[in-house]
Amino acid sequence: MTSARLAGALLAALAWALCGPRVWALEPLLSFDDAADQNCRHDAALYRSQLQNFTLWAVKMYDASAKAPVGILAGATFQLGHFDECLQVGSEEAPTPVVALPAPLRAQYCVARIRLEPEQATYPGFHRLDRPHAFSLQYDPRDSAWEKLMVPLDPSKKPRNSFHWATCIPASCSPADLKVALDAALQPLRQRHEVQLSVDVDEKLCTVAQRMPLSTADIAVLTVILLVFGIVVAATFFDMAIYRQRPSGDERPLTRGQEILMAFSACTNLEKLNKPDPTDDLGILHGLRLFSMVFIILGHRCLFSYGGPFFNPEFLEERYRKIEDMFLLNGTLLVDTFFVLSGFLTCFGILLEIHKRKTLNVPMLYLYRWMRLTPVYMMVVAFYATLFSKVDSGPLWKARVGLEQERCVQNWWTNLLYVNNYVNADQLCMFQSWYIACDMHYFLLAPLIVIPLYKSPKLGLALLAGVTSLSIVIPFAVTYVGEYSGVLRVYMSLLEDPPSNEDYYAVYIKSHNRAAPYFIGMAAAYLYGILKLSDIKIPKGVMWGCSLAATVVGLTSMFGAWVFYIPGREYFAGENAAYASLHRVGWALTVAWVVLGGCTTRFGVLQPLLQLNAFLPLSRLTYCAFLTHGAVQLYTLATLRQPEFMSFPKLFWMASGDITISFIVALFVHLFFEAPLGAIQKMLLRKKRANRPRNENAPAAVHMADAPPPPPVASTPPPPEISSPPAPRDTTPEIPETLTNSKAVSEV
Repeated sequence: MTSARLAGALLAALAWALCGPRVWALEPLLSFDDAADQNCRHDAALYRSQLQNFTLWAVKMYDASAKAPVGILAGATFQLGHFDECLQVGSEEAPTPVVALPAPLRAQYCVARIRLEPEQATYPGFHRLDRPHAFSLQYDPRDSAWEKLMVPLDPSKKPRNSFHWATCIPASCSPADLKVALDAALQPLRQRHEVQLSVDVDEKLCTVAQRMPLSTADIAVLTVILLVFGIVVAATFFDMAIYRQRPSGDERPLTRGQEILMAFSACTNLEKLNKPDPTDDLGILHGLRLFSMVFIILGHRCLFSYGGPFFNPEFLEERYRKIEDMFLLNGTLLVDTFFVLSGFLTCFGILLEIHKRKTLNVPMLYLYRWMRLTPVYMMVVAFYATLFSKVDSGPLWKARVGLEQERCVQNWWTNLLYVNNYVNADQLCMFQSWYIACDMHYFLLAPLIVIPLYKSPKLGLALLAGVTSLSIVIPFAVTYVGEYSGVLRVYMSLLEDPPSNEDYYAVYIKSHNRAAPYFIGMAAAYLYGILKLSDIKIPKGVMWGCSLAATVVGLTSMFGAWVFYIPGREYFAGENAAYASLHRVGWALTVAWVVLGGCTTRFGVLQPLLQLNAFLPLSRLTYCAFLTHGAVQLYTLATLRQPEFMSFPKLFWMASGDITISFIVALFVHLFFEAPLGAIQKMLLRKKRANRPRNENAPAAVHMADAPPPPPVASTPPPPEISSPPAPRDTTPEIPETLTNSKAVSEV
């Protein structure tokens, strides 16, 4: 038999070995006679005997198991059978008028991983390196099928020789028992065709239909959620039915307890969420933040869909070679948009605070920042660590959601302390949470730079230039010394579990490698203040010239990553290091120009789009959407029953659903936790404000302290009140009242 015919016969023989010689004979060759557990041996024998009798429950178990493999040569390596049909066995509702008793045993759904290689004598060239197709997607159709089953040298290709096989077995059998049974069933195949077949069964890929009892932590988190829900309902009723219905002459102020209760009013918080900015000085930031969040959700949709079971991996293998696809493959640059905005708002807000008070309480600023971000953040982490795993089930539920839960249970404290991108970074709880840690680290540095920037501009500018230069040199050195890629290459092997990938946890998420855009945002804020002080409008010619230059720089930064995806291209350490250190700088400069141009001179047609009033509430929800969208997308992956067929229309369709659901969930998280806790924190950290007028349904203007911390734009310190600021020192140019009174900063 030729090697080509052998490869085809081998796949058919594998199905034969696992499922039996004839479909209607219903004689699976999986034997559990060597199982360690006696109950497993008993239940397996019962299953075989009842299968011969064509008993419904036994046939359902057989029917739910994967049969002949489909599409392995095309990269469809997940043969998932029928998850729900398997778990129905033994969990039937009984007694009922139809069902007297459930099945005599409970079924278990398991996905085994089988690795296939020929022996040296079978196909001697299987491990050779001189392959004509090593870095090509083309194969000679007359070659052996072993050529396509080879372990790929090109990291953009999905291995075909390792695939997942679902089988339905008695629940009394352990994953180890299944491995022994599969090894025994495949042994004749190994001997007959001289191939190596290794089997691995992960406990996280085995599922039994059973109720998961609530732990003490589950009950605690659920109690908090229900308690907050009850408070929100009560507060909203008090606000609408009592407070707003007071007689016209009743001017009594709210008690402190009533103020705290009103902080939970959904009606008031919705009004705040939708309240327009007093000015549109910084209105462009709303649109930038919202569109960046939308594209980040789109990028993470790629991560979850391409990192899980999907039907046509060859589609993605082709996309890795297309320069036009870098807007997705190098979409990690969009996160740097948030770093620029965060640095801009933090620097500008601190400058205003220092100008008003002539001092800055740095410890209180840090405390406020921590209190502003942490409660809602840790509430989402608590959900990951407890209730999330009880929400649903699926073939990959325990392997994905269960793994995420384990990481959060073990490492929640690193999130609480904002060190999760350094401590146990390869076991990251919430894969996107590294951003919040980075942003917190930069915020801790910001006052140490902005204070000198205000009091001694030359010293401050030198300090800012120094840390910016250092933030460019460090990623160059890290990439050069470690011989890392100049860009995070999002191959399928990385997308399966990003935190476990060295390029991800050792380089991509480290604060010292991501700082440059933040400091560029701070520099843009300082320049913006100077332009506003002087009431300078950038000339039209300069706007066009700088916009064209920024476009070229931004597109080069984005699409320049294509050279690092070219299959088989030689590695040059200097080239990779240079791109790693400069492409984020180029993108950050582009974003900074958009902010400066839009906030001072404006961009014509682009400006109204980015400042649409409809974007305001969505923009203010982006922090909560950032925290919650990962759970929404992880849910869709973990509950997947069959591999998805992927295409660009399908991708955008799925991302549209992600965006919609994420913002709906974000709204509830905002109303239940972020908005109420933000209002209470303001009561604790600031003097009590006067009560709002009796007939004013809209809440008081939201100050900088009330602004939700965007995703991931940083929360800013408490702003100055609306009043003329005291005269600054003679060495500092005076800031016009129109600038200090701008509450647009607080809204953004």
